Amino acid sequence: MDNFNQSGFGYDQPERTMVGDYRENEFIVVNNRAKITLRSISKWVKFLTILGIIGCAFLIIVGIAAMSFGGLIASELGADNAVIGAFTGLIYIIIGIIYIYPLIKLLNYSNKMKTAIMTDNQTNYEQALANFNSAVRFWGVLAIIGLIIWGLVLIFAILGFALF
Repeated sequence: MDNFNQSGFGYDQPERTMVGDYRENEFIVVNNRAKITLRSISKWVKFLTILGIIGCAFLIIVGIAAMSFGGLIASELGADNAVIGAFTGLIYIIIGIIYIYPLIKLLNYSNKMKTAIMTDNQTNYEQALANFNSAVRFWGVLAIIGLIIWGLVLIFAILGFALF
């Protein structure tokens, strides 16, 4: 690339990496400051992902314990329905399993971004961002589903109070 200033700030940025296809003029300049920031982000994402995986494992273990011992605890407390413990445990296990997918995507993002920064490999940048996109999209869809469920619960609660 010539010394033409692509950033429009009036100065050239040293040691920049061109990401993209030059023939189509689709590229992003990843300078050292951006690389440092991306590397820092990937480290924090990896740390939070590991904590999330530990949390999912804990949820699954608690779910198994609730399914195993929920009936005993419910009967000791005088509850007639021992299914509550099993149902609660099943919900914990399902939540733990559901959250593993975006955490794996974030772990892949972190590893690919680290490799992309170290090797200046376009494919690794793209794969890292695709993994991050998958995780964020998953949480977005999950949030929409949660909002719909809460909305339905609110509607049924209002109707229930209105009818009784």
